[in-house]
Amino acid sequence: MQQYFTALIITIAVEYIVYLLFIRGKPFQTLFYAVLINCLSHPIAYYAYTQLIEKYDITDLLNIYFLIVEIIVFLVEIILVWILFKIKLSKAVLISLTANLATAILSFLI
Repeated sequence: MQQYFTALIITIAVEYIVYLLFIRGKPFQTLFYAVLINCLSHPIAYYAYTQLIEKYDITDLLNIYFLIVEIIVFLVEIILVWILFKIKLSKAVLISLTANLATAILSFLI
């Protein structure tokens, strides 16, 4: 369980930094949104991926299941970023892509 919370906190921190780079001002509101977005998307993604690993005995980090889960998270987070930050959809796509790319790359490094 500690591993999950560590992953969640790292994800929130990384995505918060990405949000701050794109959304200027209101750092506390941005932090709240980063926590909210990741508390909605991260548990589902983490659970889905760990279940797939156990069920199919996946050891390769870059596989179709990882990509499917990441694409679903990316799409969900586009909507959440768009609604919460009240920004253009194109900017929400860019923010979500950057945030999820950063955390996905980080997951390979850690």
